[in-house]
Amino acid sequence: MTDERWQQLLRLIDETFADYLSGLVALRKRIVVDLKRKLSGMVLDRPDVDESLPRMRPVGSTRRRRARERRKRRS
Repeated sequence: MTDERWQQLLRLIDETFADYLSGLVALRKRIVVDLKRKLSGMVLDRPDVDESLPRMRPVGSTRRRRARERRKRRS
């Protein structure tokens, strides 16, 4: 291939890549707009820390189960 042919090929690749990038930018903008629209009515505040944590039991109040004996298998 000649140098001119290579130059044409590289220009085509550059144009294609530029079109690809501009398409990605447009897609990102659409996604951001859509997410903002969906989230506009939602409240995203975190609840108070006291409400979100599970209540802890005192150390002595838990019961431990006894281990069961294993049954022998029949042959």
